Amino acid sequence: MSPQLVLILVSLIVAVLAKVPPCCRNINNAPCRRYCEQMVEMSTSIQQMQQLLTAAEECPRDLESFWSCLNSSLPVVLESKLWPGRPCCDLALNAQCRRRCQNAHSKSEVRRSCMAAEEKSLFTCLRKQEEGETCCRQSTSLSCGMVCRSLYLASNPRNSRSSRVLTQHCGGPGGTPVRDCVQRQSPAHRTSNSSENLHCCELAKERTCKDTCIRALRSSMSEMDIMEEMTVDCGSPNLIEPLWTCFLRAQPSNNNNTPLAARMDNAALQCCAKAVTSRCRTLCTQTFKSGWSYHSEFYKSCSYIQPVSTIEASMHKCLKDVEEPCQPGCSGLSFCSTFNDRPAELFRTCTRDADQAAEKAFKEWEKGLIRISLPQMTIPVKDVRRCEPDKWKAIACALQIKPCLKQPSLLSLCKEDCIDILNKCVDRSRLGSEQSVPQLCNALPSVKTPGACVSLAHHLRASPYSQQEGEITHPCKPNPCRGDEVCEIRRRRCKHPQGCKQFICKSACSLGQMSSMSVATGTFVRIPDPARSNERKDCYLGCRCDSKGQMEHCRPLPCLQRRDCMLGAGNKQEHGSHFLLDKSQCICHDGNLLCSRQTCLANSSPAHLTGSSSDCSTQYKPVCGANGKTYPNSCYARCAGVTRMVSATSCSQYDPCQDFPCGPGQRCVVRRQVCLGRDAQHNCPQYECVSKEGLCNSHNHDAVCDTVGEEFTNACLLFSHHRSLAYRGHCQVQQSCNLAGPVCGHDGETYSSQCAARAASITVDYEGACRAIGNLTVSSMKMVPGRHTISCARVHCPALRPSHCRGVVPPGACCPICAAQLRALFSPALVDVASDRMAQGPLTVQRMVRALSRLLTVAQCDVFGYLSLDGDLVLLVAPLALSPSDVQVEACNSEAERLEMLISHGSPTLTLYLQLSPLLLAPAQLARLNYNVPMYRVRSAAGPSAALPGTQTWPLLCAALLLTLLLHWHRKH
Repeated sequence: MSPQLVLILVSLIVAVLAKVPPCCRNINNAPCRRYCEQMVEMSTSIQQMQQLLTAAEECPRDLESFWSCLNSSLPVVLESKLWPGRPCCDLALNAQCRRRCQNAHSKSEVRRSCMAAEEKSLFTCLRKQEEGETCCRQSTSLSCGMVCRSLYLASNPRNSRSSRVLTQHCGGPGGTPVRDCVQRQSPAHRTSNSSENLHCCELAKERTCKDTCIRALRSSMSEMDIMEEMTVDCGSPNLIEPLWTCFLRAQPSNNNNTPLAARMDNAALQCCAKAVTSRCRTLCTQTFKSGWSYHSEFYKSCSYIQPVSTIEASMHKCLKDVEEPCQPGCSGLSFCSTFNDRPAELFRTCTRDADQAAEKAFKEWEKGLIRISLPQMTIPVKDVRRCEPDKWKAIACALQIKPCLKQPSLLSLCKEDCIDILNKCVDRSRLGSEQSVPQLCNALPSVKTPGACVSLAHHLRASPYSQQEGEITHPCKPNPCRGDEVCEIRRRRCKHPQGCKQFICKSACSLGQMSSMSVATGTFVRIPDPARSNERKDCYLGCRCDSKGQMEHCRPLPCLQRRDCMLGAGNKQEHGSHFLLDKSQCICHDGNLLCSRQTCLANSSPAHLTGSSSDCSTQYKPVCGANGKTYPNSCYARCAGVTRMVSATSCSQYDPCQDFPCGPGQRCVVRRQVCLGRDAQHNCPQYECVSKEGLCNSHNHDAVCDTVGEEFTNACLLFSHHRSLAYRGHCQVQQSCNLAGPVCGHDGETYSSQCAARAASITVDYEGACRAIGNLTVSSMKMVPGRHTISCARVHCPALRPSHCRGVVPPGACCPICAAQLRALFSPALVDVASDRMAQGPLTVQRMVRALSRLLTVAQCDVFGYLSLDGDLVLLVAPLALSPSDVQVEACNSEAERLEMLISHGSPTLTLYLQLSPLLLAPAQLARLNYNVPMYRVRSAAGPSAALPGTQTWPLLCAALLLTLLLHWHRKH
């Protein structure tokens, strides 16, 4: 061993010993020693108790010197001796409340200084500690007493893991009374089904009480916790009040036939299919199916920061999307003020709590020297009060506010920032002789790699959009609706503009007893079916949210096989992988190859589609396929697999009512739609039959707009009022469109007006009827001499707004638009599955686009889309204003990036919707502003050769830096 290596090892050992508290030094049990050492890194009392509970699983009760040392030196234990509720004070949100709580000696003293309605977490913790002390004070052994108190502070004392640890330390002589006392207390979970008592909440007099009641009943809290929560907003139980009388009448139910959808967290459970190892997949499934009894073991064995589990990054990113979904916009921060006024950026936790946590972390760093460390290794850093304090503050804020990135990586600090800050702030006198700053930072991604990291420089300055307040709004953030409702943005025209809000609250169903996600009544969802799933297949149930707020009518869906795609000798692609094939973006799904470009030979049948160049004529002789889409000529239709044509004209010129398909007493009304799926050309009606006598179903929601701008629920009701149909869809806000026409849409169809096109979720290409399908997407098309070339030369394109925008030209269009574009690949097989289960007719482009629109959070943007000649979905996220501002363009770009991430990662936020589950991959192309405007998000990688997109949060800087050091150290050995 070289002298240099010996010096490094000695330095590491000295650094480790300096960090090891006396209680941990003489422990021979390696896991016990490791968890003991980690206790000193915990900054709050509750974190110390959580770590103590973890250590208790590995540290036997007979280590008397160890437990005696902790009893006399661990801060949280000393605090508990003064008053058992003292450790709860860290949960106080108000700084003054926190200080007075730390000086209090009883719950009553805290009540005089803190408002229970604003400090719910604090008072829930205090109640639990009072409850637990009746049992814990009976302990006659040190370890039993500490374990008992940690259970009530950091865990649920009645779950399986807690029972196991309690028996380990309180199961022998002198400990049995403690264990029996805990077991006698109320069970951890309600014995009644929450939905059985939800009706009682409707009897609450105040809305705050009603919302708290619904939220508590839908949680996994014990009945005592529910009572504590409700008492804060509803007052003490009163037998005169109908609310409390209703609860007293409700009898516990032991019904074991609770629907599968109501017994688990169906959103998080979808992430388990992304696990690479069978152990983590099993633990994940058990955790989110069985009510957290496996929660500790799952995060212990499959933690994202464990070196052995970095392969589970995809699963953990998915779980993060469920727990902390990316949302555009950040405001209202006081400490992290430079993160404010950024409506076009994506963040996971832009909240007051995150702001306070960042401030607290930074103040801890200011107390003295910082050691950025992993277990057994440290990197010394100088005092942040004198070395780049603004950058350390930005790091503290980014760790808590969590900007969203695209590229999958554990290391989100940019290499350039790492080199800069370590060159200035590393204490070289305590750094290993063979280590250098470049070596430590080399493994980090560069700021030049799109989507890989976030530059600190961006967060050191205030947003330039701080003076443009109001141009971007997020009506559903924070959620203005009740606990049993979901919020949707209102983008259509309102009959009473003075009294209309920008959002609509709809009745909803929760996605399980433990889920924080809900869907609107009437929504069809796809949820996992663990009973049929295994390592080779993923199985699901198709359910519907009924009018009672429950998931009902769950039926098995066909399982997805995890089959690989064979592309030739030695070329195998795994199920779910994204890759390039002949410059075309492709995905392998269930053994089927789906690509963004399909080309074929002229006059070939659908069965002979090949990857060779198209030899179709470029002459524009439009035909209307039976799937409702116009093709430039019959050759291109056959190339797309459409063999049945309904007209030798464009679909907008074809009259589907010309043959009188409706029966006596019925009126035929044109209802154009483009259908998806393998049976699209055989089941895609372009009309509907409505009663001439006015016998209409008011519950059939298929909005139409009449010629005077009044909206009706459906066409039957419109004609029953003797009105004329202007266009289908919601009546549009005239500030965002006009009624002049006709216009040609980017989909190649002619519409009566810009408003009609917008109502059909189509953006306008140019004024006048369509006369070409211009920018054909079959890029390998051969231009045959002597044949007419499809051209946009005769088309006059409208001016872009704003004028300095470099827009995108959608496939098949002539003119650019200042919008973000996604090319979405979808599975026709999954389209058929969704259509069959919903039984509401074929799944259409419009239905899918409108479902995506409901996922947007910015009111000034919307989703438009159509089916391209290549067979993928072209999605445009565009500003609604006729003359959008720069920040509105940026916000729509940001929403497009979020959709790209949701689709390409299979996020439960999107895939739980049955009609959106066929979407598999959607590379984005963003609108650009020509002048030098700071680009706040990480842009999509240019071209299809970009690395696979991914979302992530900022992991701890210590993990980023020291993982590099760890790898370097292993290479040296």
